[in-house]
Amino acid sequence: MKLFCSLPSPFARKVRAVAAEKGLALELIEVDVLDPSSPVAALNPLRKVPCLVDDTGEAWFDSSVICEWLDAQPGPRLIPHDVTARLRVKRIEALADGLLDAAVLIRLETVWNGRTPEQRSAAWMEWQWLKVAGALGELERHVTGRDFFEGDAVTLADLTVASALEWLDFRLPDRPWRITAPALAAWLVKFSKRPSFAASAPNAPNA
Repeated sequence: MKLFCSLPSPFARKVRAVAAEKGLALELIEVDVLDPSSPVAALNPLRKVPCLVDDTGEAWFDSSVICEWLDAQPGPRLIPHDVTARLRVKRIEALADGLLDAAVLIRLETVWNGRTPEQRSAAWMEWQWLKVAGALGELERHVTGRDFFEGDAVTLADLTVASALEWLDFRLPDRPWRITAPALAAWLVKFSKRPSFAASAPNAPNA
């Protein structure tokens, strides 16, 4: 299986962490989706990564769909079969992904060379951060007193949240979040040491 990705991408990271938990090998192919010659254009009409190409040559996207596909393969289940438990895991995934969607918009507003400094909107960025803060507050409430976000074992929910939080540290270091979410910060310190997750860091030796 081939995973077309950007290593710093938190969406790619959760896919890689899921594969590691499942014991599935991925061939990582780093791409720049802004490059007109990127191979992703022929695989995903949205020209976005991550994009998984399975052993039959079929392409799967986006990250949520890829994680579902990987979880259907042999290995420990990260998305429960029970409908209610499954939806709870997917709800946390959606919350963390939504946090990232807003945070990525802040990042792009800050660094995209298509805008001049005068064109960058502080009001727009603060509106997006309001969404991030709301998501952090809900995640803080949910994880307080728990080792895992859902159930008594690691799920896709945990991998998605951890990927999102470490991306915030990596790309938006000027927006500290731990002071308002101490339980979430403590959870991340512990969870980030999990081998499958630590090995998916952008600077990990096998990244």
